[in-house]
Amino acid sequence: MKTVHLIQHTHWDREWYFTENDSKAVLYYFMEDLLQRLEDDPTLGPFVLDGQTVVIEDYLSVAPHQENRLRKLIAQGRITIGPWYTQSDFLVVGAESITRNLLLGHADCQRFGDAMPIGYVPDSFGQSAQLPMFLQQFAIDHAVIWRGWSEHNVPHSEFSWQSADGSKVTTAVLPWGYGCAKWLPDDPQHAQKTLEPILAKQTRFSLTDQVLLPNGNDQSPFEYRVPAMLDQLNQQQDQYHFVRSSFSQFFQALENSNVALPEYQGELISPKYMRIHRGIFSTRVDIKQLNARLEQTLSQHLEPLLALNWRLGLPYPQYAVDSIWREAMKSHAHDSIGGCNSDRVNAMVKNRLESGLEMAHQLIDLNMKMLAEGISARQDGKKIIIFNARPQASTGLVELTIFTPEQDFRVIDGEGNECRWQIVEEGRQDMSIIVQELSNSTETTWYRKCKLLLEVRDIPACGYQTLYLQEGVSAGFNSETELAVKLENEWLRLETDERGVLTLTDKRNQQIYHNILQLVDGGDAGDNYNYSPPFDDWLVSNEGFLVSVSGTQGSLQSSLTLNWKMAVPQDLAARNERRADAQLDVSMTITLAHSNAWLDVNISVNNTVRDHRLQVLLPTNVQQHIHFADQPFGLIERHNQPPEMALWQDEQWTEAPVALYPMQSQVMMFDTQRGLCAVTEGLREYQINENSQDTLAVTLLRSVGWLGQANMPYRPGRASGMVLPSPDSQIQGMHHFKLSVLPMNNGADKSFWRDVERARGHLHAWLATGWSRFRTNPHGRVFPPHYSVLSWDSELHFSVLKKAQHSDALVVRGWNPTAQPLPYGTVKANGKITPVTLAETALQTHHEAVPTCAPATFAITF
Repeated sequence: MKTVHLIQHTHWDREWYFTENDSKAVLYYFMEDLLQRLEDDPTLGPFVLDGQTVVIEDYLSVAPHQENRLRKLIAQGRITIGPWYTQSDFLVVGAESITRNLLLGHADCQRFGDAMPIGYVPDSFGQSAQLPMFLQQFAIDHAVIWRGWSEHNVPHSEFSWQSADGSKVTTAVLPWGYGCAKWLPDDPQHAQKTLEPILAKQTRFSLTDQVLLPNGNDQSPFEYRVPAMLDQLNQQQDQYHFVRSSFSQFFQALENSNVALPEYQGELISPKYMRIHRGIFSTRVDIKQLNARLEQTLSQHLEPLLALNWRLGLPYPQYAVDSIWREAMKSHAHDSIGGCNSDRVNAMVKNRLESGLEMAHQLIDLNMKMLAEGISARQDGKKIIIFNARPQASTGLVELTIFTPEQDFRVIDGEGNECRWQIVEEGRQDMSIIVQELSNSTETTWYRKCKLLLEVRDIPACGYQTLYLQEGVSAGFNSETELAVKLENEWLRLETDERGVLTLTDKRNQQIYHNILQLVDGGDAGDNYNYSPPFDDWLVSNEGFLVSVSGTQGSLQSSLTLNWKMAVPQDLAARNERRADAQLDVSMTITLAHSNAWLDVNISVNNTVRDHRLQVLLPTNVQQHIHFADQPFGLIERHNQPPEMALWQDEQWTEAPVALYPMQSQVMMFDTQRGLCAVTEGLREYQINENSQDTLAVTLLRSVGWLGQANMPYRPGRASGMVLPSPDSQIQGMHHFKLSVLPMNNGADKSFWRDVERARGHLHAWLATGWSRFRTNPHGRVFPPHYSVLSWDSELHFSVLKKAQHSDALVVRGWNPTAQPLPYGTVKANGKITPVTLAETALQTHHEAVPTCAPATFAITF
């Protein structure tokens, strides 16, 4: 007899085709009913509150008077909560976001009771290979998942899932979803007929006689009559024994069965039984870019700066920072960050991210102002603070914007040595917008606005250095730029012909990359969930549409700017008729710094057409069957073409497993002789086309006009979501994209990884002008002209420096981006240094080296 574990739950989307306001209104009545039913019948429960504590936060925001009732039921184990703050999509959001999600989710659970010790991920659009690692770092040994699994990954729905670093969790799949047993009849006879096909499917891949039966659905009322009905069924048949259960009880029964579980390592992105919607990686790219910018601003700038200032005696606004993270995570659910929502919801998601950036930037500005205020000047001029978030001393280039009435100026360090700079952009600025005291003036005060590239050296690790801007003084070097027709330095050469076709030469090994950075525009007949090529697509490249090429060579870098006016179809109808009745204006500026072995690429697109997708191509001419992309805290190897493409139609998969993949910010293809790597800012999708498997195609944008549509080539059958128009998802208007292109002359060696880390950039410059929109009283503290919180001699990539969540300690984190173990290196700080987990608890087992795809975290107490 099979034991069927009844799991009663709700799945709570905060927003989708409805808004979070709609959701809160429904949640009020749902929770009122749930609490009352559980109180009236003490035999009911446990009830799973979707594994995310934001549901509690939302409910108490509209019913704060019910907190004690809720607390009592949680304490009794009748309602199980956590471990997450929100149910995120793990293939799109960043590693620090996933970490904070568990950290803040556990903090909420500690306020209300114990966290459910299950990595419950019921609806992520695919599963990250890193999920076991994240869970183990928070002492969670079990996971329950849905989308992304099939028997082609592992033959059974229960298995031991291992991350590349060796972390393992016992995993159970809900092969037919969290709603497979929703809305069961109250009558045992009717229920038995309903359950027969459900249980036949549920047990199809089960390894043991222990079976999960999830009873609940999206925002559905508590089916409180189901347990009693199943008790009656127990008396009427002997094929199944139904028990009122929990995920923890299920895993205990699974363990007691003493069955050896199959093992699996890797991601789960198979759409055989349920769609994973591969198009969400590029849907609403404006939202993806905002989210990436906010994640980077928080973890790579704001938190390290606050940590530094805290060590200098300034306050650390922990709750303000947590608030920004929480608002960001409310935008991280699979629908929210996927952009597969109504236009109204996408606008709310975007607003949350923009609001988070506003607050983060204001905190940065205020803290830089307070830092500069405490530094005693060693030279004349305005102080420039160069802040280095990384735990290694840094030398390189940093951007700085200055406003000055003078034609001449120079920048010097504390010893009077001059720093080189280059003006990369210049204009005029109405200073009444900048200086509050001028806002009521009857006359406009105009200054030069100069965006500088500044060369800096030996900026202290996790610290700062003070430079000085002296106006009205000539620079001691030639700051003029000259015209250029190609880009060249010690390592690379980039040339263009009269058509704008670019050729890159790696001078280190004389490898040549022809037609690099080509732009290709194609049709998109899909929706917010999935990219879908038209049945007969018409691809248009930028070749033949060049309008102008200009180049400059300066003291620090050289650049080429190419402008195209691409004749493209206005929409799908025009594309079907091969009618180029619209124009796509595209500008690309490629920069080669004299000190860097990579290209920085800025692309601007005025998107005035619809139903299309624009990609930039990186032809590698590498004859390999695999490539690599980054994932949260690591690297993943993928096939250029998934082998399942040969069988998906015969097996009637829900969606084609096309080579349309997610990344955090990096994708690369290489062999021992050559290769290319792209490091992007907020671009989360790339593709490898079946007909050009040596080419990386990075998606810049895609424009669609529907939330859901039916019968697409890559996704046959029903529409996903709702068949609703979403004209805002055509994302009309100006868009700006950034990526760096790194040629690989010796594979993924140490030099390459150092360049990847440098290309991401961790230097920040701030000019102390004395102007401010907001005034604060002087803090009265005195700071040194240069300072370092700590240093870490390590090859690991930097993730964050922050104050510990629950103690007066600092936390510094790096991660291994490579495919091999790396040494930890040495952390040096004026305090006690302790290895800790992502949960910021003492690490019980310490490897001799940092495994691949693993973070390394240290806490420093003073």
